Amino acid sequence: MAILPNSLESTPNSTKDQQTPESQQHSEAQFQALVANIPGAVYRCTWDSVGTMTFLSSAIQDISGYEASEFISDRIRSFDSIIHPHDRRRVKESVGQSIDNQHSYVLEYRIVRADGKIAWVYDKGQGTRDENGVVQWLDGVILDISDRKQTELQLRETQAFLNSVIENLPVGVFIKDAKELQVMYWNKTSEELLGYSKAQVLGKSDYDFLPYQQARLLRAKDRQILMGGTLVDIPEAPLNTPHRGERIVNAKKVPLLDETGTPQYLLGIFEDITERKQAEAALRESERHYRCIVETASEGVWVFDENNQITFANSRMTQMLGYTITQMQGRSLFDFIDSESQALIQTYLDRRRQGIQERYDFKFRRQDGSNLWAIISATPLFNDQGGFVGVLRMITDISDRKQAEEALQEREQFLSSILNGVENSISVVDVHQHQSEPDPSWEFRYVDVNPAYEQLIGIPAEQLRNQSLGAILPPDRAITITEHYTTCVQTGTSLSYEECFSVQGQERWWITTLTPLRDQHGQIYRVVSTSTNITQRKQAEQKTARLTAILESTTDFVSMCEPDGTLLYINKAGRQLVGLEPDQQISHLRMWDFHPESVNQRLFAEALPTVIQDKVWQGETSLVHQQGWEIPVSQVVMAHPGATGEVEVFSTIIRDISDRKQAEEALQKSEQELRVKNQDLQHTLDQLKKTQTQLIQQEKMVSLGQMVAGIAHEINNPIGFIAGNITYTRQYGMELLQLLQLYAKHYPEPVAEIQAEIEAVDLDFVRADFPKLLNSMEEGANRIRQIVLSLRNFSRLDEAEIKPVDIHDGMESTLLVLQHRLKSTLNRPEIQVDKHYGNLPLVECYASQLNQVFLNILGNAIDALDTHPEPRRITISTAVSSQLPVVPLEESPDKEPQNSQPIERVIIRIKDNGPGIPEAIQKQIFDPFFTTKSIGTGTGLGLSISQSIVVDKHGGQLTCISQPGQGTEFVIELPIKQQLLSSPLTFSFGESFPLSPKFVQSSA
Repeated sequence: MAILPNSLESTPNSTKDQQTPESQQHSEAQFQALVANIPGAVYRCTWDSVGTMTFLSSAIQDISGYEASEFISDRIRSFDSIIHPHDRRRVKESVGQSIDNQHSYVLEYRIVRADGKIAWVYDKGQGTRDENGVVQWLDGVILDISDRKQTELQLRETQAFLNSVIENLPVGVFIKDAKELQVMYWNKTSEELLGYSKAQVLGKSDYDFLPYQQARLLRAKDRQILMGGTLVDIPEAPLNTPHRGERIVNAKKVPLLDETGTPQYLLGIFEDITERKQAEAALRESERHYRCIVETASEGVWVFDENNQITFANSRMTQMLGYTITQMQGRSLFDFIDSESQALIQTYLDRRRQGIQERYDFKFRRQDGSNLWAIISATPLFNDQGGFVGVLRMITDISDRKQAEEALQEREQFLSSILNGVENSISVVDVHQHQSEPDPSWEFRYVDVNPAYEQLIGIPAEQLRNQSLGAILPPDRAITITEHYTTCVQTGTSLSYEECFSVQGQERWWITTLTPLRDQHGQIYRVVSTSTNITQRKQAEQKTARLTAILESTTDFVSMCEPDGTLLYINKAGRQLVGLEPDQQISHLRMWDFHPESVNQRLFAEALPTVIQDKVWQGETSLVHQQGWEIPVSQVVMAHPGATGEVEVFSTIIRDISDRKQAEEALQKSEQELRVKNQDLQHTLDQLKKTQTQLIQQEKMVSLGQMVAGIAHEINNPIGFIAGNITYTRQYGMELLQLLQLYAKHYPEPVAEIQAEIEAVDLDFVRADFPKLLNSMEEGANRIRQIVLSLRNFSRLDEAEIKPVDIHDGMESTLLVLQHRLKSTLNRPEIQVDKHYGNLPLVECYASQLNQVFLNILGNAIDALDTHPEPRRITISTAVSSQLPVVPLEESPDKEPQNSQPIERVIIRIKDNGPGIPEAIQKQIFDPFFTTKSIGTGTGLGLSISQSIVVDKHGGQLTCISQPGQGTEFVIELPIKQQLLSSPLTFSFGESFPLSPKFVQSSA
């Protein structure tokens, strides 16, 4: 509280007493006018505990509602009494402190008006002191500031509201001064998002709490924004926080300008978008993931809008139809179907609009015009309002299945034609199980039968269907057959049995095979019965049994064997003669096992060629008993040809002539005793003759060997001589020609006799033709040497063991043998052979057998090109490849191979440009006796034997690659090193036994 003193009494030494009344009145008037124009109450009061007013202007009535006179000398009330009780002590203490410090005071406090309302006043004053410095009065002015206080209160409330809003905004808000860029405001969200409290950032720059590099970048950006003067949006900015690591924020910064447009502050608003960015990244990854799934799906994904236009097609869909995505985009579904399917697809579209989802088979048309059969899973698409917006179609290619169904249908028709055409009686029955005690029982009812069964049983198939066996067959036969069917079902395996019954009054024998059929659960639900009439076989068996009985009762040795010598039969007398047990197995024995080696040589050289040609041979030989002694015998060998005229079985009848031989020996002994004296002489003479004969024979053999060696030597030596001297001949001849040229140069005009001789010998022709003559001689010599070498290489029939061989040599030898078929003739053009040989190492193999493979394959290629138009070409290429070893099929698939290292192999490809081999025939080309050639030109064993040589003997592979019209290629793969050595193939009784015509022709 302050009171303004009377100006006329402001000093103790006033001039009041000296003024005249007129001047004093004038001064009072001036003072009153001055006070009246002050917007507040002027006062003077004493400086004591009450502060009694000595002067108070009338304006106090507007401020307090009380007249000024009521406060003068505390007439009615003191001014202190209207000060708000809560403010009185503060007012007194503040005035006292100002007086003590000799300062003026400025106060704002509340008063209680006369009407009881609270008013705010502004009080400013100071103390007036005497000459001793003692405060006499307090002079001051009081202003009503209630309106300002009300405005300030509203402003504070508004500011508090705004501060509360900003503090609780879900975004960070900060303010920096434009000069130092120090933080002036930092809301609560900023603390939570960035991890820095107000205490850590207020009044500080970015350098005080952020990493240097980050603070430097932010400072530069803030300066740039202040200079630009406009709002800047920073979509993404990485920011390191102490509590949550690196975060991503979206910030907006704008400079706050004063009235002159100068930046005063920098306002920043930011939000943490880390989770949103992570969610967006996750969404993008999810979209990428699902797009990848769609793009890599094995099914086609096809999306159409409500107008049936394509809006999306994945890669699989474009592949199936043969279009690119660009070509398909925006096209109609009707562009991919034929006219007959358009009405059907329109029906499907109507069902989609009705919200019906379904799955069906449909046929599309590919870009190349071919058909695409597919399973369509169609799903209608609707928007949130339920409006139809399109169709999602999942497309599964079933073209292969359709083809398989067509093939299956053809196969069923084929099997049906076979079923109806075969002579075997075939029936199919359903299996019905009945639970009964103690064991279950089965009933069998007819499902279908073939015409042969109808004819056998005499009942049409329509009447048989769904009938039980007991209802159709005679009771005793029905019981027997039911037992067979029951056994088949119980064991779960095929069952064969023989039965005899009368058909049209005649006894007939049948062999019946029952085969169980299982459903998808492995349960037997049907049984197929196949019956074959074996009456003739039974009759033959009876005849054979009678013949066998005769053979078993004879005292002669009787046996049969296959063309390779394997024993098929030997009778009882034969077993006894050679010491075999009655039940001893003979399938592993061969006929020559019972002859001495010398007899075998005779049989191979004399008997078998004769019996093959004349069908019979007779002579005396000997057998070897199991104990080792020889038995002299008389032997007859007979050949039994098959339907093709080739020998299928050899038979032999042997009679023991030991007694006769003993009688002959006794007779000879008797004669020798009668001529004992002459015997010595004759013996000596015989010995001399024998010795002489042996010497002559030995000399013949030596001479023969020398002759063979000499012939080889004499052939090679002249050829070598000719080849070796051609070089010198060329040199000498060229020197002579050069000399003649020098003579002609220096003596251009020879004598008449020389000129005549030059013309007689046609010197110019000789000079030009002589080098050509030498070239022809050299080429001929090389050709002869190559022919000798090639023929020797090809005919390595004595090489029965594996040895390292140059594959190219064998191929060249084979081509030489076939050269006469490759050359052009009057009836056919030449077959060109293109050779692309790789760098091959020596290969361990049976050279002669491998040459046989080359011969077979090349021979077939030449046959294929025989009637083919030009160009006619055979291409041969070789290379080396590495691959893992092949695990034999008979080994367990779980078994680890002993050697898992790659095996080096040579690859030999023989390809022709002939007509090719149809796919149906390709499956049978390696089958024995399969041939497409006319009768008499092929046996069908060439490729079968070739496969056996390559696969069985060499552990390799033989593959045929062919397409009709594209030619045929055979690929031979051989290991360079043989892991397991096999014995060479043998197609004869022994090493020196010639092949039968059948095998000779097959090998060729």
